[in-house]
Amino acid sequence: MAKYAPLDRNTKLLEIGSGFGTNLAIWVREFGVDGYGVEPTSPGFDAGFVASRILFSANDLDPERIFETPGESLPFPDGTFDVVYSANVLEHTADPGKVLSEAVRVLKPGGILHMEMPNFLSYFEGHYMVVMPPVLWRGMLGQAIKFIYRRDPRYADTLRTEINPIWIRSTFRQIDRTMPVKLMSTGGEIFRERLEEPFVFETSVVRSKVGTLVKAVQALNIGNWIGWTITVLQGYYPMYVTARRL
Repeated sequence: MAKYAPLDRNTKLLEIGSGFGTNLAIWVREFGVDGYGVEPTSPGFDAGFVASRILFSANDLDPERIFETPGESLPFPDGTFDVVYSANVLEHTADPGKVLSEAVRVLKPGGILHMEMPNFLSYFEGHYMVVMPPVLWRGMLGQAIKFIYRRDPRYADTLRTEINPIWIRSTFRQIDRTMPVKLMSTGGEIFRERLEEPFVFETSVVRSKVGTLVKAVQALNIGNWIGWTITVLQGYYPMYVTARRL
C-alpha cells in the first residue's frame, strides 16, 4: 500500500473489517494516521468489534474510532478518506460489490483503495490451505472440499467465490459509471515479481543428476515463465486490488 499511499500524519484512513484492531492501532499510535475502522458483529464476526475497542482503550486510543457496521453500509459522508484499506475481508461479506462501491464512495478525489483478497481462479485455496482447481461456479468449492479432501464444507459454502480478477474488473467498470475510479492493479505484477527470482535449492545434499537438473531449471529462470503463464490464466494468488478515486 505504501507504494501508492504513504502513511503519515496527513493521512485519513479507513480499515474495512478492522478485526481486533491491531493494524489500526499501530497506524494510529506509531504513524500518527487519522485512522478509523468498521467491524460488524454478525455471527462469526462478533468478537472483533468488542476486542478492538478494548485494545484501543488499553493503549490510550479513542475506541469511538471503531464503528459497529458492515462494509456494505459505511457511516461516513462521500469523500471522507485518503485511503481505504481491507485485508482478507471481501470474500466474507454479504455483498462484495456493494462493499467496493461504498469504499470508492467514501474516498476523496485522488484517494487510494487497497484491498488484499483471495483469487478463486487460482490453483490454491488459502482458507483450507489446499490445492484447488479454479472455482468456476458457486458451490464448487464446497463440493471439492467435501469430496476431494473429505473435510467439512460448511465454511467453504459461506465464501463469496465469484471474487477473481475478471469479476474485479467488471465490478469497477460498473462503479466507474457513477463514481469515476481507476483500477490500477489486481496484483498480477506482484505475483510475478515474487517468482522472478531463481529457485534456490541446496544442491550439495542431492544426487548429482538431480543437482544438475535443478541448476538447469535455475539457469532457465523458469520462475518468470511460470509467473507469466499463471498471470495470463488469471490464476495468481492472492489479489492486491488497488484503485484511485478520480
